[in-house]
Amino acid sequence: MVEGQAVRIGELANQTGVSKSRIRFYEAEGLLAPATRSANGYRSYTERDAKVMSFIDRARRLGFSLKELRTFLADHAGTSSGPMELVRMLEHKLGELDAHIIEARRRRREISALLRDLNRQKTG
Repeated sequence: MVEGQAVRIGELANQTGVSKSRIRFYEAEGLLAPATRSANGYRSYTERDAKVMSFIDRARRLGFSLKELRTFLADHAGTSSGPMELVRMLEHKLGELDAHIIEARRRRREISALLRDLNRQKTG
């Protein structure tokens, strides 16, 4: 995207890898600011919109909920506290992920033990 040049939704979708319907959804959900409309009614997006869209898409793939993103984006739009809050949110998400890994490993050990027990009964 050329700095200062607006793009239409199809171009934004190509640049960010996010489908047009998903961009419209994020806009409707208030995660992405409503696009300005050109005289012919086409949505027009800025470089900032592309950055926000990329952030939203990446955060969603990392497991952030729409509610978490909505809160973060609403609370920190245009403020300098955003990066520190984002760090806090990422640390929290990392802690949740670590807890899931610990639980998955525990369950894996239990299933392995059950399989060993069943195999012993079968052969014994």
